[in-house]
Amino acid sequence: MPDQIDSRPGQARRRSKGLLIATSVFGLLYLAFVIGTFIPALDGSMSSSVPSELWDRAKIAVRLEFLVFLIGYLVVRKNELIGGTIFILWWVVMWFLEILVFAPIVGGDAGGAVGFGLPVFIFGVLFVRRWYKERSIETDPGTP
Repeated sequence: MPDQIDSRPGQARRRSKGLLIATSVFGLLYLAFVIGTFIPALDGSMSSSVPSELWDRAKIAVRLEFLVFLIGYLVVRKNELIGGTIFILWWVVMWFLEILVFAPIVGGDAGGAVGFGLPVFIFGVLFVRRWYKERSIETDPGTP
């Protein structure tokens, strides 16, 4: 049914521009962070707690997480339900990687990635909520 509505002339599907802009800004900041993982600091490491190897477990995990975020970002423009679900699952994966990958490397200072990923979780919930509201409006044409 949504495909039929999207294909009818004059029935343009409304997009959440503010939410897409916020997601884009977050994506640009996230991209800058990922690019930073390729650039070693003057002392040869990214920080005092991260090893200086270019392809260590933590940096590989960060780059793979970014790929999942990028997939969700591209999908959310076509389907808010699937994209929002990918963002929510991305945050769940972030929790597991924080516990299983980063915590053993960093020690007691782990947990920053979960806070960093909280906006993506919120974006995911908002995209899924928006999809649900749009779907309920489409199925109940009697609402004003």
